[in-house]
Amino acid sequence: MEHQQRQDITAIPEGYYNSITNKQSKSDTLRVYLCSNVSPYNVIDSAKGILDSVTHTGSFAFNNSPIGNYYIKLIHRNCIETWSSNPQSLNGISNYDFTSASSQAFGNNLKQADTAPLRYAFFSGDINQDGTIDASDVSSVENDVFNSVSGYITTDVTGDDFADAQDVSIVDNNAFNSVSAVTP
Repeated sequence: MEHQQRQDITAIPEGYYNSITNKQSKSDTLRVYLCSNVSPYNVIDSAKGILDSVTHTGSFAFNNSPIGNYYIKLIHRNCIETWSSNPQSLNGISNYDFTSASSQAFGNNLKQADTAPLRYAFFSGDINQDGTIDASDVSSVENDVFNSVSGYITTDVTGDDFADAQDVSIVDNNAFNSVSAVTP
């Protein structure tokens, strides 16, 4: 039987976070998928919502999923795909905080973004959404920097509406560290 469920997600895109203000540079869209807890982990339902720049939380309504246990998969326009560490029980209203520990993500695939308060973020820089932050992502950002591209663009990983050296630095560091999606 299908049941409406709400999942409140707390998450931070790495490049958006300012550790001085403890806020994100902007609120932004996040797509959340509920995936089967059994291989091949098919998508059961999805919802789109806004992550608030101050609370780092968004509410996501799922209308097509039965009560059960699901992996939670996050997709942001320029971040690496990130999954919950374990299937979560969903029955009505649930909460999941990806920012409290790296172990909240499958394979500990989060980056420490702050020490006080302790916060973790999902990696920024997967511009082409292929599951790996690599030279092709760096090249895309560098091209937009060279051409002074601005606005709501995927190469702006800091959320300041400009492709600039700060974006290149984040993507280049994550490419150097071979950041990729870690999935069940």
